Amino acid sequence: MRLLALLLLPSLALAQTGAIDSAQQPSRGVTLPPTGAALVDEATSLSLNPAGLGYVSGSQLFYLHERNLVRDGVGDGVFLATRLLGLGLGGAMEWVRGHAEPDYRKTSLGLSLGSRTLQLGGAWHGFSSDDDDLDDLSSFDLGLTARPARGLSLAAVVKDLNAPEEGEVKLERQYNLGLGLRPLDERYTLGVDWLFSEGAFRQGRATYTLNAEVIPGVRLGAGVSHGFVSGVPLALQVAATVDTSGLGLTYAAGGTEDGTDHVVALRLSSESYRSLRPPGGVVTMLDLNDVLAGGTSSLLALLGARDTDPYLRLTRWLDLAAKDERLTGVVLKMEGLPGVDWGKAEELRQAVLRLRASGKRVMAVLLSADDRGYFIASAADRVYAVPEAMLPINGLVAHLQTVGGTMQKLGVRWDVARVGQYKTAPEQLTQTEPSDAWRETVNAYLDTQVAWYEKGVAESRKHPPERLRELWATGLATAKQAHALGFLDGVILPTELDAKVKELVPGGRFKTTYAPRDEREGRWGRRRRVAVVPVLGTISGGRSREDPLGFSQIAGAETVIRALEQAQDDASVVAIVIRVDSGGGDVLASHLMYQAVLEAAKHKPVIASMGDVAASGGYYAAMGAHEVLALAPTITGSIGVFYIKPALQELLGGVLGIGQETIARAPLANMFDTWSPWTPEEQKAAQAWVDASYDVFITEVAARRKLDKAQVDAVARGRVWSGQDALARGLVDRLGGLPEAVEAARKRAGVAPDEDLDVVILGEARGFFSGLGGEPGVQAALSLLPEPPPAIPEPLRALARSAGVNLELLQPGMKAMMPFTLTVD
Repeated sequence: MRLLALLLLPSLALAQTGAIDSAQQPSRGVTLPPTGAALVDEATSLSLNPAGLGYVSGSQLFYLHERNLVRDGVGDGVFLATRLLGLGLGGAMEWVRGHAEPDYRKTSLGLSLGSRTLQLGGAWHGFSSDDDDLDDLSSFDLGLTARPARGLSLAAVVKDLNAPEEGEVKLERQYNLGLGLRPLDERYTLGVDWLFSEGAFRQGRATYTLNAEVIPGVRLGAGVSHGFVSGVPLALQVAATVDTSGLGLTYAAGGTEDGTDHVVALRLSSESYRSLRPPGGVVTMLDLNDVLAGGTSSLLALLGARDTDPYLRLTRWLDLAAKDERLTGVVLKMEGLPGVDWGKAEELRQAVLRLRASGKRVMAVLLSADDRGYFIASAADRVYAVPEAMLPINGLVAHLQTVGGTMQKLGVRWDVARVGQYKTAPEQLTQTEPSDAWRETVNAYLDTQVAWYEKGVAESRKHPPERLRELWATGLATAKQAHALGFLDGVILPTELDAKVKELVPGGRFKTTYAPRDEREGRWGRRRRVAVVPVLGTISGGRSREDPLGFSQIAGAETVIRALEQAQDDASVVAIVIRVDSGGGDVLASHLMYQAVLEAAKHKPVIASMGDVAASGGYYAAMGAHEVLALAPTITGSIGVFYIKPALQELLGGVLGIGQETIARAPLANMFDTWSPWTPEEQKAAQAWVDASYDVFITEVAARRKLDKAQVDAVARGRVWSGQDALARGLVDRLGGLPEAVEAARKRAGVAPDEDLDVVILGEARGFFSGLGGEPGVQAALSLLPEPPPAIPEPLRALARSAGVNLELLQPGMKAMMPFTLTVD
C-alpha cells in the first residue's frame, strides 16, 4: 500500500532516486530530488556530475534537507556555484547523521570547462568525522556531458576515481552512464541512468526520470530506480518545484518497501529562472535616447573596445520582445534619436507595429520629438507628451550646400572625371549653387518621403493628411496644441505615468530591468545562427573603425570580407544578412566587398538589408546577395563613379608662397599630383578610366538584377532613389527591414518557422588604434597601415567639416559615393 500511495503522488523530474536506499557511505552524501547525470546542470551537479557546473551562468546557492526513514538518517547540504573566467566553479558542504552509521561531513570542490555542447568537469571530496579513518579519506570524480542537439544529452561519470581506502573504509570506483531526451521541447525531459561498480556492470541499477513544466514556474517530475538482479530493491521518488525569478522551493518524497525519504530544497540565484507570471504580465520602459546613445566610453573606444552597434542591438531587443509571452506592455520614452534617419525611423515604426500585432500594448511618452520621432511614436496605441515637451514637428526640409565659391576665393581648383548627370558629388566643391539634376533628385526624394510620412501617420492616428499639414503650419506646436489637433492622446505629468500604464495594461507589473531572454537558458546544445555582417559608414580599405566620439564611421573591406568568410565557414551559421548603411566610398573596396558577398552566396543564403542609406558603393556591396531588401525611405542606388583631385597651386603658391617644380619622364606621370590642374590629355585619360569603372559597375548590376544593361544605365548615372522608387525600378526585391531580412534568410536556409535562432553580429567597427594591425586572412593590399599625411591641407578639411562635406570626398581617388550628403529634417 505504501508503494501504491507513492505512485499516486504528483509527478516531477530530476532523479538520483536510487540513492534513497544506498548504504550510508561517505561518497553518497545527501539525496537529491529526482535528476540524472545527463540532466543535472545546477550547483547540485557537484554531487552527481561535476560537468553540469559548466551550465551555470550566474551564481547559485542550494540548501537541501533530507529525512530518510529507510536508514533512519538526516542530512543537510549547502551547494554553491558560479561562473568565473569562462569556468563553472562549485563548492559544497554536507552533514549526514544517522543511528546506523557514524556521523560524517563531506566537503566538495569542483570545476568545469567547455561550451554549451560539451563540458568536462572534475570534483574533489574530502571527508571528516569522529571516525579517524574518515579524516584522511578523499576522493575524486570526473564527469563529461555532451549536448550536441536540442533534444539530446549524454553523460559519463566516474565516481571515486581513485578508489580511496583508509582503515576499514573503502570506496569502490563507480560509473554512471546517462542519457537525456527531450522529445517535444524544453518543458518535457526524459532521463535514463545506469549506475554500476567496477567490474559489476550487470549488477548495476537503472534509474528513469521524467520531468515536466506544467505552467511557467511550476515543475513536476518523478523517478523510478531498480536493478535486474536480486537484492536491488525498487525505489520511487516524486517531486514538485515552484520557481520565482531568484528563489525556488522543491519538495521530493520517495522511498522503498522499507520506508520513505523526504527532501526539501531551497534555491537562491542571481540568474533569473522561468517563474510564475503575474496575471497582467510585465510592462517595461524603453528609453530610445539612452539605448541608441551606446555605452562604451571614449577612452575604451579609442583603444579598440566597442559595444555592439546600439541600433542593431535595439532592433534585436524589439524582435525578441515581440515574441516574449511575459511582456504585455512597453512604454517608449522619446527624447532623442541619435543616429536615426528616415530609413531607421521606418524600421522602428514597423517594430512598434509588430509589438502591437503580437498582443503587446505600446505607449509613447514624448519629452521632445521632431518629425522622425513623431513618425515612430504615431504607431503606438497611445501617444502622450509632458506639458513642456519640445515638438518641432514642422515638415520635411533638405539643405543643398555648396562650397564652390569659397574654393574659388581660396584658389583651389578641382579636377573631376565622372559618369552620369546625377553623379553630382563633386558639385559640393566645384559649384556655387546646386545643379538642376541635384535639385531634381532631392525634390523627387522629398515628395516620396512626405507621401510615405503622411500615409503612415494618417493610418495610425486616423486623420487625413490635411490635419498633419495643419500641425506643420504651427511651426513649433505646444503639447496642448498637438493634443487639440488629435496628434496626442493627452498631456501628462510624470507623476501620472503609473496611472496611465495601469489604464493601458490592467494588472500589469512594471519592471524596469526587463530584458528578452533574461531567464536562465534551459535549452540543450547551441541554437543555429543567422550572422549579420554590418557595412556601416564610408567604405574604405583596411579594418572597420569608428572614432571615439562617434563623428565618423568607416566600413573597412578587410573586416567585412573576414566576417563573411567566418560566417561562411561556421557550421552553426545557417544564413548571412549583410546590413548596409553606407553612402559608399572607395571603388576598389566596394568591389572587393561585392566579390566576397558573391562568394559567400555560393555556400549559404545571403540577404541584404538596407538602413538609412545604401547608395553607390553601399549598393554595390549589397547587390551580390540572393535577395535585397530596402525600407521605403532608404536612400538607394546612386549607381556611378567619379574621380576627383584638387589643384592647389594657386593656394599654396600664390597665397602661401610655396614653390614646386615638376620633372617628369612620361606624358601622364604627373596626372595624380595635387599641385597643378589636369592637362587635356590627363583629363581624357582619367575620363576613360572612370568610363571603364562605370561600365563594370552597371554590367554587374545588370547581371545581379537580371536587367538589360541599357535599363540599368537609365536608372543609374548617379541617380538617387528612395527605397520605394528603387523597388519600382527593379533595384531591390521588396520592402522590409532587418527583421524581415532575418526571416528571409531563415526561409532560404530551410529552417522551420518554430525553430529558435540566434542572431549574431560579425565584423563590427572598433576604435581607431585597433586598426593598426590589420586583419588576418585578407589581402595585404587592404591592410590599414599608419596613414600618410593628408593630401588636403587641414584648413580645407576643417572648412569641409563645417559645411557638412564628407571628408572622404576630399581625398584624391576613384569614388563610388553618394553624390551629396542628404539630410532631411
